[in-house]
Amino acid sequence: MSETPDPTHLLIVSGGRDLPDRARAALPGLRTTVICRPEVVPRLRSREKIQRLIVLREDAPVEEWVAAARFVHTVDPVHRLTNFTEKDTEKTAAIGLALDLPWHSPRTVRAVADKCAMRRALADAGVGETLAEVVHDAESIRKVADQAGYPLICKPVRGVASKGVTRLDGPDDIARALDWGAVGAGDLDSPDLLVEPFLSGEEYSVESVSEDGEHLVVGVTRKLSEPDHFVEVGHVIPAPLPDGAERRIASTVRAMLSALGVRTGVTHTEVIVAPDAVHIVETHLRPAGDEIPELWARVSGVDLIDVVARQAVGIKVLDDVRAALAGGGTDHCSAAIWYACPDAVGEIVSVGGEEEARALEGVVDVEILRGPGKRLKGVTGSFARAAHVCAVGDTPQEALTRAQEGVRKLSFTVRSDGMAERHRAMTS
Repeated sequence: MSETPDPTHLLIVSGGRDLPDRARAALPGLRTTVICRPEVVPRLRSREKIQRLIVLREDAPVEEWVAAARFVHTVDPVHRLTNFTEKDTEKTAAIGLALDLPWHSPRTVRAVADKCAMRRALADAGVGETLAEVVHDAESIRKVADQAGYPLICKPVRGVASKGVTRLDGPDDIARALDWGAVGAGDLDSPDLLVEPFLSGEEYSVESVSEDGEHLVVGVTRKLSEPDHFVEVGHVIPAPLPDGAERRIASTVRAMLSALGVRTGVTHTEVIVAPDAVHIVETHLRPAGDEIPELWARVSGVDLIDVVARQAVGIKVLDDVRAALAGGGTDHCSAAIWYACPDAVGEIVSVGGEEEARALEGVVDVEILRGPGKRLKGVTGSFARAAHVCAVGDTPQEALTRAQEGVRKLSFTVRSDGMAERHRAMTS
């Protein structure tokens, strides 16, 4: 049986969609306070269940966030602290330190948020030795190329959603990489760009649960990306892997999490597997996006979102996760998601084929992400994708084929330069 604490007061920094509701369901009697930016308020669900809501300007310094948390703690002592997002994690760590509440340390948050800091921390721990340099102009990129050669990868230091990522095969790509990187970093906390050698191999993501410094890998997902800017267009669960690869991946990810000081929580790590090594690309102190937790729940019976909510209120989860994994999973052996990425620029007039996609065998979810009135701008990042289809199957390939067949049923009528044309999404 899981250990359950007494009813408590949870301080949530930022929002978390339905996670506050899940936390309250995990611990009846839970009180919640939210401190967030103004942009988060419209997205908060069940606001009537929040004991108090404190909204701070986006440019408010860390000290103001800590002062707000101290005020809450004075009038209603806080027992637990969490942040369900990637926003304001440094502020959450500072609050944890000031109020002596368990959460990720400032060092861990800094190393995860800043890809260059992560590379240094991993190198110091002997987990990886990938060269990585912060760059601001063409000359600094050329200096990295002189050391490492081409190809290189350029991306925002604090990037998210695959925005601003470019492969450089030679000097002629430098200007394009700087321009594209600036687009990706435009709305982030740092405009800095990172350049490092392009790592060759197969791409995977790894979902893990940590508790008291112990790390359990729930599963490995095959990641499929478009070739220009590495925007993810599909995922397959579980990843088809050669003999011994899963063990190597799990060992590397556990060593990485320990090196970064991660002690608790659900993490999402991206790796590239080469014949001679497993390379860490980046990690995140949150579950995956792209419906990956939902797909793993369908296949393994482990609900990673529920794990996050339960850990937020102090419930031990590792034994339950192990039991679910040992239980043989669910009725579905494999699952996949595929994204519709129409090769068009303009305003969407209409979307067709949704019901036809839903009717296909094995399809379990169809979601239109960009409907009529929205604009298509090409595949500029994860948030630019137009729709997705999730499917299950007896094998990874069957699940992927069914998801791609569902996307093939979708069509987007797009108005550009006064003309309306129908476009299909790529499925390969």
